[in-house]
Amino acid sequence: MREPRFYETPSCATVGGDFWFPEKEKGGLSNTDIRTAKSICGSCIHKSECAEWGLAKEDYGIWGGVTQMERKFLRRQKRIAVKEENIA
Repeated sequence: MREPRFYETPSCATVGGDFWFPEKEKGGLSNTDIRTAKSICGSCIHKSECAEWGLAKEDYGIWGGVTQMERKFLRRQKRIAVKEENIA
């Protein structure tokens, strides 16, 4: 599994990085922002690989169109344990 920084022309690169990692203090992403993010990810050739990376390695942000809450649900459902050192 490649690190996302090595993806060739990811769709998310057209949007600022802060968009994908909203600060909790500011209320996170709105439903409109989440739909926009999922739309951007939906058209990306790296969507599956990025979602897999997020599921295995990331606690915050949107990865491959999967939100933090969705990843928590998927991890519980698939019994995936993420070690603290794996979380960026």
